[in-house]
Amino acid sequence: MAKNIVIYTSKRGSTRQYAEWIAEDLGCEALPLSDAKGIDLHEYDCIIYGGWIRGSGIVDFDKFARMLDDELMNRLIVYGVGFADETAENYAQVWGYSLGKIDPKNDHRVRMYILGGRYDPAAVTGLDKFLMKTMRAVLLSGSTKDAKSQANMMKDRIDKGCDLVKRENIASLVKDAKKKADRQTAI
Repeated sequence: MAKNIVIYTSKRGSTRQYAEWIAEDLGCEALPLSDAKGIDLHEYDCIIYGGWIRGSGIVDFDKFARMLDDELMNRLIVYGVGFADETAENYAQVWGYSLGKIDPKNDHRVRMYILGGRYDPAAVTGLDKFLMKTMRAVLLSGSTKDAKSQANMMKDRIDKGCDLVKRENIASLVKDAKKKADRQTAI
């Protein structure tokens, strides 16, 4: 039987919610990255890492990636949680700032997913509040005619908040995790 694990970093709960749903569907454990330090990842057929997206990168993926070797990279699936739509441009940016730094040609065939998150502007403070204000200004100042509707949608989500967290968002990820684990157990 395949053995899977979900490891995540979550700040306000969206990424943790997805981790719990994925673990439930796969019949495995979900752990925060801070609790995964002593785990031997070689015991798992499929390793899933999830983190929230900030500045086009998946938070703490760099820390998690230090736990990986070539063999483990072949078992990896990654998801990032944010509130931008999953456009090809957004996907490429998140890939480049996260997985692209350690596997630029995707030699390990790592799957990455961008899942809809939750954003409550009233709950954001400090540096995150400053970053969101800056992002809003950049979105509006740099909008081209083609990108105007996407920029306005993002502005509305920043101003009013949004909740894009849905269990059905994990369906493809869970399906791919089962395939990856089954291939690994067949080796």
